[in-house]
Amino acid sequence: MATFEGKVVKGSFGKGSKSAYEAVYLVTPTHRYVLRRQGGNPFHDEELLRIVGKRIRCSGTPSDYLLKVSKWTVLNDD
Repeated sequence: MATFEGKVVKGSFGKGSKSAYEAVYLVTPTHRYVLRRQGGNPFHDEELLRIVGKRIRCSGTPSDYLLKVSKWTVLNDD
């Protein structure tokens, strides 16, 4: 498990495919990950939607474009 920091945004995923949807992403200085919460709905997770627009620090397991998060902390924008 690793630690990541970045801004949470919402955006298109799988554009042009039958499985396209609005995903929640973590944008770091070097990568953009689709966020998934263990036990959360992969297509519509209310917990992740609450942190869209916020900067966070989280612990998770990356796999290519996906970041499975176990916990996060919302950071101040100071």
